[in-house]
Amino acid sequence: MKRILLTIATVFVAQSIFAQMSIAPEAGINLSSLSIKDDNGNSQDISGKMGAKAGLYFNIPISNGFFIQPGILYSMKGGQETTTLSILGVTASSKTTISLNYLEIPLNLGYDFDMGNLGGIFVTVGPYLGYGLSGKTKGTLKITGMPDETTEEDINFGSGEDEIKALDYGLNFGAGYRTPFGIYGRIQYGLGLANLSNFGGDASMMNKGVSFTVGYAFKLKSK
Repeated sequence: MKRILLTIATVFVAQSIFAQMSIAPEAGINLSSLSIKDDNGNSQDISGKMGAKAGLYFNIPISNGFFIQPGILYSMKGGQETTTLSILGVTASSKTTISLNYLEIPLNLGYDFDMGNLGGIFVTVGPYLGYGLSGKTKGTLKITGMPDETTEEDINFGSGEDEIKALDYGLNFGAGYRTPFGIYGRIQYGLGLANLSNFGGDASMMNKGVSFTVGYAFKLKSK
């Protein structure tokens, strides 16, 4: 009898949670960078890379404004660096772009400050796990009076020294505003904690960046 009652209670709770759940397609842009350190301890940030970010979030309410928010997204990350040198009227500039494309699974804990008819403000924090799908480096060299030179090379994921690690992970910190109609906007900072470099010693390469996205959340109705 106790098992039957427990089963019934579990079903009712599950139906109640499902009725309050919402699914949210979300898309926007990443402004990403790579924090790189060589084997001698010299570090630099390669920043300014813009890329797309899109996917789905599932909003699962817990209680009193708190919610859990798992998701699955396609996220374009990387970095970009431009160097310019002028000597005796001759200018040389090089531009290097590193593009890394990931399948990303975040798991946020959030809190929603409900403002009634004005919508609400929400904050989120949580870990993410990413897996590298593809990558590319592109270099462009421009010298005064000479044709431009462009080179492209695929980035391979693996354990070799000429490859980078496919697994990425880190923390996301976000905040946003939602309208009463389900449309919302979010700004989020992603801090990569995984060393993507396969070189030994002190060498490291980590993702980080800011994203700006908009989405639309709609309720999942239970029958």
